[in-house]
Order: sequence, then structure tokens, then C-alpha cells
Amino acid sequence: MCGIVGIFSEKSVSAELYESLLHLQHRGQDTAGILTCDERMHLKVGRGRASEVFEPGDIEELQGTMGIAHLRYPTTGGYTLAEAQPLTTTFPYGIGLVHNGNIANYQEIKTLLKEKRRYLKSLSDSEVLMDYFATFLAEHPATQTAQEFFEQICSAVNKIFDLATGAYSIITLIVGIGMVVFRDHHGIRPLTIGTRPNDSGKMDYIFASEDIPFYSLGFESIGDVAPGEVIFIDLQGQMFRKVLNSKEY
Repeated sequence: MCGIVGIFSEKSVSAELYESLLHLQHRGQDTAGILTCDERMHLKVGRGRASEVFEPGDIEELQGTMGIAHLRYPTTGGYTLAEAQPLTTTFPYGIGLVHNGNIANYQEIKTLLKEKRRYLKSLSDSEVLMDYFATFLAEHPATQTAQEFFEQICSAVNKIFDLATGAYSIITLIVGIGMVVFRDHHGIRPLTIGTRPNDSGKMDYIFASEDIPFYSLGFESIGDVAPGEVIFIDLQGQMFRKVLNSKEY
């Protein structure tokens, strides 16, 4: 069990991500981390509870209107900061990822990544998911429209569904593109959605392991990410969502 949260907004999200971690602290106390982005990624991770990891100055430096955060309760991997999340890669885009779950065939996927000359920095099963997602996205050329990119995302996530056995609720951000969310086709780990009107007349979005943080931040719960569903929010705040492959729990 880990705690994950992602917020897409028209204002800075770091303080709200931190508050969300405080609400979700019971889900993991090994490490805490926040990743935000504007034109680049801003990351802070550390050992312990969120209140022990972050200081007011850290929140000010984590700039951007889109971000993800994580509380770790380790079920696989080691106990070093290399396993702390959010995880990041710069291939083929700037990508950050948080994961709640456990991949049963981690060693098999790790071997496949080595065959593609993709080498891991940690023992985390979350890293194999991030690297495979990035590898699948890299197989497609850059596109011009959000709808076309959503189709690329769906293709990449479908390949992960075919490959990865186990539980995974995932929130990712892609610098300059948007936020991607998906959940394994059995729906083993929870992931819920909230919305909040913003000053521009559009919606802010929050995704989290539980809806506890929603209410103090002014979000309204609109249900769960469905088993086998993928969601993409582009930089203009358009939401695209599709259930790709749902199976019985």
C-alpha cells in the first residue's frame, strides 16, 4: 500500500500536493516525494513522513501547475532513496511517475528492458513500468493534436496491460504535454477522481488513492478511475478517457 496523488490546475500545485500527502500519510511512511513541472521538472524526495521531508522553502521551489506526489510503503525493491518516488526519465520526453501496486512479473520485464538496452537505476518495480511506458511512447513519432497523442498513449498502455501482471494505479506527468493516469484492468488498487471549477471557467483535476484530500482543497469527487481505464489531460485542460481492457477482479 502506497499513497499517490496528482493535481492538474491553473495555479501552483505544490502546496496542495503537500497537504494531500498529510491527509494520506497513513498509506506510507518510508519516503515522501513531490514532483512538479512548468517548462521543466522540479523534484524533492526524502526519507520519513511528509512533514519531516518538506520545509516551506521546498514548497516554494516546487513550481508549476501540474504535479504528482507519493508516500511509500515498500512491497518490493530496497530501502534507499533510489526507490523513492516520484520517479523520472528524460526519454523520450520529460516524464514523472508515481505508482501504487506490485508487479508480479518484475524480473521478466526487467530482462526484456535489458534486451532493449534500457538499464534500471533501482530495484523498484515502478521503474520498469515507467521505462516500458516511455519505450512504447518512443516508438511513435511526435504528433500535432491532443487526440492523436491520446491514441498513442492508449497504444502504450495497452502494451503494458498485455505485459505487466499485478496491481498498478499510475499517475504520470509529461513535460509540455499533460497528465496521464491509468489503472490495471483488474482494478486491484484504488484510484479516485475529483474536479474543481477554476477562475478561467474550466476544471482543475485531482487523482488520489483516497478522496480524503479532496474536500479541504475544494474538489468534488466524481468517482473512480475504472479498471483498465486510461485518462489524458492536455495542457489546455481537455480530458480524454477510455476503458481499454477491463477484467473481473
